Amino acid sequence: MIRLAILRESTETLKNHFERNAPLEAGAFCLLREGRGTSGVRLLVTEVLPPIPEAWEIQGEGILRPSAQWISAAIGRAITERAGLLFVHSHPDAAFPSDLSRIDRSAFEALAATIAPMMEGPFAAAVVHPEGWSGVLWREEGLHPIERIVSVGRNLEFLSPLGKTDDSPLDCRQRGALGIVQDRLRALTVAVVGCGGLGSVMAEQLARMGVGELILVDNDRLDTPSNVRRVFGSVAADLAATVPLNKVDVVGRYLDQMGLDVPVRRINGDVRMERTFRTLLDADLVLIGTDTHGSRAVVNDLASTYLLPVIDVGVRVADRGGLLCGLVAELRVLTPPTPCLWCRGTLNGNVIRAENLPEHERDGLAREGYVVGGIGAPEPSVISLTVLGSGLATCAMLAMLAEEGEVLSSGYVVDGFFGDAHEMGPDEPVANCRCREHLGRGDTAVPPFMD
Repeated sequence: MIRLAILRESTETLKNHFERNAPLEAGAFCLLREGRGTSGVRLLVTEVLPPIPEAWEIQGEGILRPSAQWISAAIGRAITERAGLLFVHSHPDAAFPSDLSRIDRSAFEALAATIAPMMEGPFAAAVVHPEGWSGVLWREEGLHPIERIVSVGRNLEFLSPLGKTDDSPLDCRQRGALGIVQDRLRALTVAVVGCGGLGSVMAEQLARMGVGELILVDNDRLDTPSNVRRVFGSVAADLAATVPLNKVDVVGRYLDQMGLDVPVRRINGDVRMERTFRTLLDADLVLIGTDTHGSRAVVNDLASTYLLPVIDVGVRVADRGGLLCGLVAELRVLTPPTPCLWCRGTLNGNVIRAENLPEHERDGLAREGYVVGGIGAPEPSVISLTVLGSGLATCAMLAMLAEEGEVLSSGYVVDGFFGDAHEMGPDEPVANCRCREHLGRGDTAVPPFMD
């Protein structure tokens, strides 16, 4: 699938520009970058290049032709920024085609053949129609439809039509609860990173809710008896396997047995490896259910670098002198305008370094006090807590699909022991954080991968 993700600020700029010019057609160039998935492409827009005074050779209610001067200026900016271009124009009359007309396509192909080779980034075109957005990506072999266009802010807005959703009897009560969010949910591809106590529960909830597709990512195996207490889909007999079973296969098997017709892609790999990481770019949204700092740091970069929303959840058991005193779930919604895990101080560079060291070196650092706590050692946990954390994550996902999600908190803590809850700062990203520097840069600013 080819996806186009547009930063919410850019979407609003374009919308206001088209409204000011209606009923005349109007257009704008945008800087365009991309991220390559394993089976698709994610196109990225963070900046609109408004028309110059001499932008149009012709502009009318049913015709629009940019001037050679403006095209040249846009190409020059794209070359300077090592980016490509997206040309967006409006069809303000509902009687006009809802996608590129035959004349639009012919003109775009002629333009692409000339200017696309000059730029390092991709070249695409989109139309904004009262019924929604549509677009195409140019490749040397021809035009490819952009199948999904979204606007990414604190929530996720679908700009291109979703198509009709079958009203299955399975969904009657859920549709009554979710309304239009049900259609968005059914179109969604969601990746779950980590298939342990948190991720396996999230995966089951997503499958039961009926998401469009699930991508399960984990490189761990079901190799300790305690896993069976928390990993949904596992059974005691799994521990008797001659070769320990991969968690993605255990959870995937369980989801398949439900018979709910949700495609499940199983990726037995480490997200710190590039090939595994790129499967996440085939998703519309990512949930983190892993507890290592290194893997979370890589997934964290998706939200800013690739405009791909991420929901991070962590759980911890609090005790005082060996006595249980807290069951805490922490949730962070990571989107382009919200603080990333580095902004929040959630990630620790020393811990990431230690996680990548051989075990004997790692233990030495811990003894010397450079790393606090055991790295790689299982954390105390209980299924009631992981179910609480997973439920919060999937509820946050539903909020992200709703209009009201734009004003919700991006971080909060819930204590299932006392019933306490509070928001968790900071409210805004740190100005000099890497998430600001890499915003929408795509593959020109990929995170560092392991060999």
